[in-house]
Amino acid sequence: MRVGTPMPVRVANPLVDYSYNIFAMLATHDTLVRFDAAMRPQPQLALAWKASADGRQWRFLLRSDARWHDGRPVTAGDVKFTFEYLMAHHGASAWMQTLISRIQADDATVTFDLTKPHSRFLINCGFIVRILPKHVWETVADPFKPGDARVTMGCGPFVFQSLDLHAGRLEFRRNNAYHGPLPTVSGLSIFLNRPFDALALSLRRGDLDLYYKYASGFPPSHLAVLFSTPDLRLPEADALGIPAALGFNLKRRPADDADFRKAIAAALDYDRLTASLMGSQGKVPDRGFLPPAFGNGPADMVLAHDPEESGRRLECAGYTDTDGDGLRNLPGGGNIALTLLARADLAGTDALLPIISHNLKAVGLCLKIERVDLSTWIDRVHGDRFDLVMFRTTPWGMVMDAGVASGYFDSRRRGGGTLANVTDPIFHDLCDRLLATTDPVRQAGLQQAIQRYYAEHLPAVALCWAVNTYPVRRSWQGLTINQLEGGLLNRQTFAGIYRSTPGKQDP
Repeated sequence: MRVGTPMPVRVANPLVDYSYNIFAMLATHDTLVRFDAAMRPQPQLALAWKASADGRQWRFLLRSDARWHDGRPVTAGDVKFTFEYLMAHHGASAWMQTLISRIQADDATVTFDLTKPHSRFLINCGFIVRILPKHVWETVADPFKPGDARVTMGCGPFVFQSLDLHAGRLEFRRNNAYHGPLPTVSGLSIFLNRPFDALALSLRRGDLDLYYKYASGFPPSHLAVLFSTPDLRLPEADALGIPAALGFNLKRRPADDADFRKAIAAALDYDRLTASLMGSQGKVPDRGFLPPAFGNGPADMVLAHDPEESGRRLECAGYTDTDGDGLRNLPGGGNIALTLLARADLAGTDALLPIISHNLKAVGLCLKIERVDLSTWIDRVHGDRFDLVMFRTTPWGMVMDAGVASGYFDSRRRGGGTLANVTDPIFHDLCDRLLATTDPVRQAGLQQAIQRYYAEHLPAVALCWAVNTYPVRRSWQGLTINQLEGGLLNRQTFAGIYRSTPGKQDP
């Protein structure tokens, strides 16, 4: 199967390279559990699992027939080692140190003792942690300097074959000894770092079978040329992630003022922003910060472009033009000068920046836009060196931690793409109570309470909802969209895909 992606891979190391880690999750590395397209947990290395009544202990029964790609058995010791190694050597996993107090492993089970109840352990740890072979990684003191260690080795349905940086091509071959459902394709050829124009041309010519980019559909601006290609299908799904959102620095004036944030939200033209980024593939968002794929939010949370309401809020909060230069001033101070920090790597979002600038200028606010690379963006967000910030959310990000996008805002959980801007104990309590309960009714009530918190306090505002489109060659059938795994490329697809007979294609 030939896959085209704009994602770059610089090194075949799942603990070092973000994009390679995604492909390892898809192809080479298993986890304790997986989640299907309906977000239901499914066995993988764990055949069964059980939580204690108080949610402080999770026990997993492992399958006995799993083998690493070199033929050695996968053991409970490998699972225990993986979690302990990641907590010690992988910055993004260090948060688990405050959650996991002890890990016990015997012949067939692994038991995690936790410091507090954690009802979402299956997704926050059971799914996200790719299990590593102890006999490979125990010799690697620094994941960034693995030496000759076979760090691409996993126990998944595909085996790493090669990475050609010059050609931009990543190859996997089928693991015929895989313990789970065997892929129906003999291998994956992933063409990396391709511009969208080139991807569209290759899809039209039949040089690629499908498109993949984690957490993103094909850009609407490039879809028009694909609609007229009879050999392609364009399946769609409401996105679990948010393609563009505007966050606020809650530690800096005037963005620390909820009335100011609400005025900003009222100033934005969501119809224009949605049309610019998503064309007809988008929807106007609401203040609850949870896309329609999770279920429709309360009707009273709808966002609307209302510059008059924005101006009124600014006036009432004391942000007036005291010197007559057409720009609003801080109460008792100079002109309000806002810096918007934007990621240069987010496709399509550049077109949103002049709209936002125009909207804010219309209500008397001056905006300076700074576009930076991802590493600079992360550094400045963590250092609170911004007023407003453009970001996106991924399907995984929306469900991590307590879910309901809380992992982006909870100040106790910092990560590469998060804001960690809410220190409010009320918000923290809502998240902790959600993590502590397994009662579906209580969970639903707390999830709605968190949405209400977003609507009232606005730590960020979504700029649009997305409908993701995933181009695929029409001759390939039996594919499944699993957004948590990024789109059409996922474990369900690997097990169910087939080529239809010419002239007898499925609709």
